[in-house]
Amino acid sequence: MYFDQKQGSEHLIAAVFALAILGVFPAQAQEPVSRPPDTARNRVLLADTLGAVHYLTTVCVGRQDQSWRNHMSEMLQLESLSSYERQDLIAAFNHGYRQEQQYYPVCTPQTVSRIGAKKRFKAEQGQILSTALADPYLH
Repeated sequence: MYFDQKQGSEHLIAAVFALAILGVFPAQAQEPVSRPPDTARNRVLLADTLGAVHYLTTVCVGRQDQSWRNHMSEMLQLESLSSYERQDLIAAFNHGYRQEQQYYPVCTPQTVSRIGAKKRFKAEQGQILSTALADPYLH
């Protein structure tokens, strides 16, 4: 089961994910925050992106780097989700993982630069989604 490192801009992306997860999903908000209607969709897209980045990280450096999976775990723990929403996010994470696994089954000298580029692209997507999810809490 897929859901049961970093260089350069990846440190920033990881920090944004962590801040968004912690900022977007506070344990006790001071006052209710009105979330935009696309919040659920953005959460699913973020989960898919986290799964993709998790695979793209582990395919070349090995399974010892679980940082992106850990970000997913944090999101699931901190967000108030129905069982359906939780399963939907887990399915999205696994989808992102499997999709990248199909494209890049192994890390070779020929694919390492493409994997790195794809990982940066997906991390940028995640940053955009994290910012969108955090935005209601920043204003």
